[in-house]
Amino acid sequence: MSNSTFTLPARLNTLQEQLTYIVLPVYIVLGIFGNGFCIAYFLQRSQRSSSCAFYLLLAAIVNMLAVVFGVTTNIVNLWKSIATTSLIYCKLRMYINHTLIFIGRSFTILASIDIYSMTSQKLTHRVFSQHSYAIKYAIAVVICCPLIAVHIPIMNTIVAGQCVMTGVYSLIFAIYQMLIAGVIPPIAMVTFSCLAYFNMQKLNIRQDNLIKQQQQRQHLRMVITQIVVYIISAELVPITTLYKQLTANVIGKSQDQKAIEAFIVFLASNFLLYLNTWAAFFIYYATSSAFRLAFIRIFKKRFRIDALPMAEILNNTLPTNRNA
Repeated sequence: MSNSTFTLPARLNTLQEQLTYIVLPVYIVLGIFGNGFCIAYFLQRSQRSSSCAFYLLLAAIVNMLAVVFGVTTNIVNLWKSIATTSLIYCKLRMYINHTLIFIGRSFTILASIDIYSMTSQKLTHRVFSQHSYAIKYAIAVVICCPLIAVHIPIMNTIVAGQCVMTGVYSLIFAIYQMLIAGVIPPIAMVTFSCLAYFNMQKLNIRQDNLIKQQQQRQHLRMVITQIVVYIISAELVPITTLYKQLTANVIGKSQDQKAIEAFIVFLASNFLLYLNTWAAFFIYYATSSAFRLAFIRIFKKRFRIDALPMAEILNNTLPTNRNA
């Protein structure tokens, strides 16, 4: 066996292929299952009146599409590199994947803004949380995000058998990605979630409409936890992309250093990036008692493991008690 197979670049390349074939398909299963239940939950009658639930519903739909499309194309591309032979596939693959993740992220931002507006004492701010406005903002997101990202299919091309961004555009894209993924979303999410939390604290003295306030608190916990997971997982993607472009022309990098950097970019742009597309179910399950109860109820009903109804239990036990 050649010594080249024992080098660090060769080992990392083999590990990358194994992770892609073994771990990424699990993402698809988790994404379909988790987002599928999230969709069913937010379609319930008790959730339909909430504009925040409407945004989270749309985010679940888009995230399901993103994880299925993104992970599937990654696996196919490793098996047969279509992106290096088909210019149309090269341009559209990254554009569609980027746009879907962009839209899902935008709906999460809207959900955090919506919670703030719902809990605000100012009437002008609460207008934002009306369902009619939520539909308009959702349509605007679906239209604007693809238009904002339209430069990707224009500038992507095939060079020397690789689907790449060439020239100064690669640096421009790294800065663009840093802004729309690493700077603006976290700042917006954290700002409006903190404002919503402070507004919620002021609502503690109000005794009217307690059910609605409880639902708002659960939505706030769900969104805040999702924001934390987003910051932990998604921030590395724009950072590594920008670092890669800034150090692309640095002289003196060893092959091992280049291999390590490429492997970190792979982990960030595949495993961490798609973490947000399927993690919502587990976040909601951990932070919302209503979500947990709904899942347990549906799970028991689906697999027919319901406990005996209370009336049947009483009917079986009362005669025994009389005879005693």
